Amino acid sequence: MEIEGKRIAALVGDGFEESELIEPRRALEEAGAVVTIVGVDDRALQKIRGKRGLDEGVSVKAEELVADVTADDFDALLIPGGQSPDHIRTSKDVQRFVKEFDQAKKPMFVICHGPQVLISSQVVRGRTLTGYASIADDIRNAGGLYRDQPVVQDGNWITSRNPHDIPLFNRAIIEKLAAQNAPV
Repeated sequence: MEIEGKRIAALVGDGFEESELIEPRRALEEAGAVVTIVGVDDRALQKIRGKRGLDEGVSVKAEELVADVTADDFDALLIPGGQSPDHIRTSKDVQRFVKEFDQAKKPMFVICHGPQVLISSQVVRGRTLTGYASIADDIRNAGGLYRDQPVVQDGNWITSRNPHDIPLFNRAIIEKLAAQNAPV
């Protein structure tokens, strides 16, 4: 599938779940996309600490800061889970960035605890999505319809529950980007 040159912003903070960033990034890059790590603060330019379950995971460095970019700079947004969403969700720049993607109807790929960022950005009401089981009530309380399925698509959103769903999540996000290139 052809997604050559598509630009994806991966929005991450400390405590991101390693597999939920690394595996989708690898799948996207192998299909020809360019994935840019977008951090929240200057410290992110030095190091964003990942985790693998409860263990220390790989670290990455932000290539851009969310305050310096807009949805116009990218074709899609990836929000991995772990503890990262809870750390970045209160940032006004993060909320602005997410709202810009949603208003532009650009694809948003969100896994595990990632919907916490959507909730804080106040874009969940009336949408159908999934996420880690422990945030199902948070999704419902924000006005979303929670589905306990490996992958849920609602318009420009693709959401997934946890690392076990990554193979299906990866396939869905590549197909979504490839469909954008398809002739009408």
